[in-house]
Amino acid sequence: MCDDNQRGSFMKKKSFGKLFGVGIGPGDWELLTLKALRILKEVDVIFCPKGDEKGSSIARSIVERLVDSSKEFVDLVFPMTKDKEVLRNYWEGAAKRIFSEIEKGKNCAFITLGDPLIYSTYIYLLKTLRNLYPTMEIETVPGVSAINAASAKAEIPLLQGDESMAIVPSNAKPKVFEYALKNFETVVIMKIGSKLENVLQRLKKMGLLDKAYLITRVGQDGERVIHGLSGLKKVGKEGYMSIIVVRKD
Repeated sequence: MCDDNQRGSFMKKKSFGKLFGVGIGPGDWELLTLKALRILKEVDVIFCPKGDEKGSSIARSIVERLVDSSKEFVDLVFPMTKDKEVLRNYWEGAAKRIFSEIEKGKNCAFITLGDPLIYSTYIYLLKTLRNLYPTMEIETVPGVSAINAASAKAEIPLLQGDESMAIVPSNAKPKVFEYALKNFETVVIMKIGSKLENVLQRLKKMGLLDKAYLITRVGQDGERVIHGLSGLKKVGKEGYMSIIVVRKD
């Protein structure tokens, strides 16, 4: 938590900036909303998430082509680990780095692929900021999710009539996974990554391979749509930035 002096200072000053959490869509820069584009052009600093120090930010590469070349970008590292203590340190570090610009009176954006509130690092960052700086002004700007983009690309109706849909991560517990596939007309499986082989085995067990669509790198270079996964042999990198949509009809 911030100390009383810091919080008091925050309350007294009128020159603090504002943070926008901006969803920039799944990868196709034309899927940015008009509001997102306007904000990105207007803010002073754009913060970009990436997985490690040496890697690059996909989100940044999309936005860079749309704003003035003089725009200030700052990369923030969020490592791919499940160690909550390690992650907490990175979230707090990122929150403090962002606040260092906000307290200078700068308006800032934190960009994220897809929608900011669907399986996004932004969710944890937002909670951290609300905890450390409860009076800080923050606005979340929704974006086109990978779910919407994938269904549109594959021409899969997500919901019609009185249907219902479930969204589950690939590492969901077997009971959760099976319940979703048995009880919902549409099931979207996200965060596939290296777990594609495991997901295929689960779908095979339930006889649903031929009712599944694999959409990989939607809106980006290398985009592919594969319908009917019983013949899928290559499962190495196919899971990277992929979604599986299962439709029972």
